[in-house]
Amino acid sequence: MPQVEDGDGRFLGTVTGTACHDLMNIYATFTQAFGLMEDCLAADARTRRRTLGIKGGFEYRERFVELLAMMRGQLARAVGLTEALALAAHSLDRDGRPASPPEALAAVLLLAERLLKRRKITAVLEAAPAEESVAWPAIRRADYLGPVLLALLAGLPHLPLGGEVRLACRATADTLAVTFTSGEGELCNEARQACLDAARAAGVETVPGQPLTLVFREQPTTPPASCPPQADGAS
Repeated sequence: MPQVEDGDGRFLGTVTGTACHDLMNIYATFTQAFGLMEDCLAADARTRRRTLGIKGGFEYRERFVELLAMMRGQLARAVGLTEALALAAHSLDRDGRPASPPEALAAVLLLAERLLKRRKITAVLEAAPAEESVAWPAIRRADYLGPVLLALLAGLPHLPLGGEVRLACRATADTLAVTFTSGEGELCNEARQACLDAARAAGVETVPGQPLTLVFREQPTTPPASCPPQADGAS
């Protein structure tokens, strides 16, 4: 399996991760401001009730309540996208917080949502059964997130408009298996072949037959999950 080169990737990951951290601080400021505005609106409503309408009664209160609810919804989406971007940004290293393959794949699907919407495609990540809650193999996130996304995007033009693609990941010994199916069962031949070609071009091992399955293995150079990242220049 080809490893993503460190150079430009690590640079982009570092600056993106740092920017995401700063954005989260900005979002926290927005959250505090929204809370203050809601407190002021609530105080105005209490004053109006207590004085039987003689005092208080902000004319545009209901409109402001609607706007605050809308802005809180958009802020929640921004926070989710930023968290997903930070996780992806650290896919080349172990500087970010730990994340299991299902969580990492969910983050990438969230980031690719707009690309999927171009064909009104819905991507669903199936939850692993409880009995499969085992230790995931120590595979660097960049080594499977990139190929999975490339395979998914390659298959999109061959999926019906408004269709659904389902991904599932399973851990077996030292491997991570990611399967692709459609909402109606197996992928059509055209979509499967396009995904397969993209995966093979990325040097990923595949399993013959249906469903389309990509297999990622622990590499000798992959540091254990418990090891801290090495300093620059370390051998």
